[in-house]
Amino acid sequence: MYPHEPFGTTAGIPLEAHVAELRSRCEAVARVQGCPTHYLEEVRIFRAYAAESGLILLPSAFPELSRTPDDEGNEHQVWFQRETNTYLKITWPDFYGMLVLYRQDEEDRASPIAYLERWHLHNELFGDGVRFLGALEEGGKLRLIIQQQAIEGAPATLSQINDFFTSNGWQRFVANGEVAYFDSEQRVVISDTHRGNLILMDDALLAPIDLRVQPLEGALLDYVIKACRD
Repeated sequence: MYPHEPFGTTAGIPLEAHVAELRSRCEAVARVQGCPTHYLEEVRIFRAYAAESGLILLPSAFPELSRTPDDEGNEHQVWFQRETNTYLKITWPDFYGMLVLYRQDEEDRASPIAYLERWHLHNELFGDGVRFLGALEEGGKLRLIIQQQAIEGAPATLSQINDFFTSNGWQRFVANGEVAYFDSEQRVVISDTHRGNLILMDDALLAPIDLRVQPLEGALLDYVIKACRD
């Protein structure tokens, strides 16, 4: 159903292993305090993990940074790596994207842990091969670095995007004024499904390249189930 690539690694550690360890640490903190971790706590947890795991890298490790980015978006600066046919994507300082859904008492921005979980799910759901390479620290602010295989093709139409998801069992609903899709089996929602984030390849398959992906539980899960029924 989706083009498949091997899951990414950082120095031999799969992205999914980073996510599992970080989520385990969040759960440990949540058990002690009796409530889920919030944005700033997850930033602190990630910083501690990155420091002890050697994930804070120097800009000199990436020669691409010596030249102007090939593209910029709301979340990343992007450099094309011709020799490997990949894109190097680096988040803006202390910004790790947005959540699809959030409670009124929550931050609407994704934490660095939620950001990595998003890419792990992107790999699992869509056969992508995104690698987490580490983080840069600039003026006390963190920037996360991923690498993603380049995909050749053209932006899909909105009709093709909707057909792609609904024909694969995703349920369409509206979240915060945006079109979103829900997979009831995986309990996952996605958004940011605009034309630039899904590529129509030569074999007529669609390749998602940069979607917001978020697992759901509790009240948010109940909300989406109801929204899909209404």
